[in-house]
Amino acid sequence: MLSATIVRRPPHSRARVCALLVMLATAAAAAQPPSATAGRLKVATGTVSIVRGADVQPATAGAELRESDIVRTGADGRAAIMLKDESRLSLGPNTELALARFAFAPQDQQLALTVRLTRGVLSYVSGIIAKLAPEAVRLQTPTSVIGVRGTHVLVRAEAP
Repeated sequence: MLSATIVRRPPHSRARVCALLVMLATAAAAAQPPSATAGRLKVATGTVSIVRGADVQPATAGAELRESDIVRTGADGRAAIMLKDESRLSLGPNTELALARFAFAPQDQQLALTVRLTRGVLSYVSGIIAKLAPEAVRLQTPTSVIGVRGTHVLVRAEAP
C-alpha cells in the first residue's frame, strides 16, 4: 500500500521572504543620503567651516566635501577646493559657497557642476566637466547665473 503525504507551504514561503528582504534593503539604501565625495579641501587657513545639513564643523585641509555642502570662510579665512574632476575653487575671506550639484561619471554621461556663491570672492578654474560638457557647469550668484565657456573665472558676490 502506498501512502502520500501532502505538504502545504505556509503563505510566507522562502521566495516571499527573500523578496521582502531585497525590497527592505533597497528601500534602506535609497533612504540614505548620498555619501560620495565630490572633492576635498586642499587649503583651509583662518576661519573655515563646512555646513552639512544642520551640522557645522571647523574645516581643515584634507576635509571631504560632498554635494550640498556649504563652505564658509570668516574675515581671516581662505580655502582652496579640488573637485574629483580636477576643477579648482578658491575662496577669499567672508565667502559662502554651496556645492549645489556635482555629478562626475563620464562613462555614464553624468556630468554636472553647480555652485552657489552667496557672498564673497570665488576663483574657478575648470576641470574635466567643463571640457566634456561646458553647458553642465553653472556658477550662481544672488543676481546672476554664469555659464562657463572658458577655463578661469573670477566672481565677486555681495549680499543684496
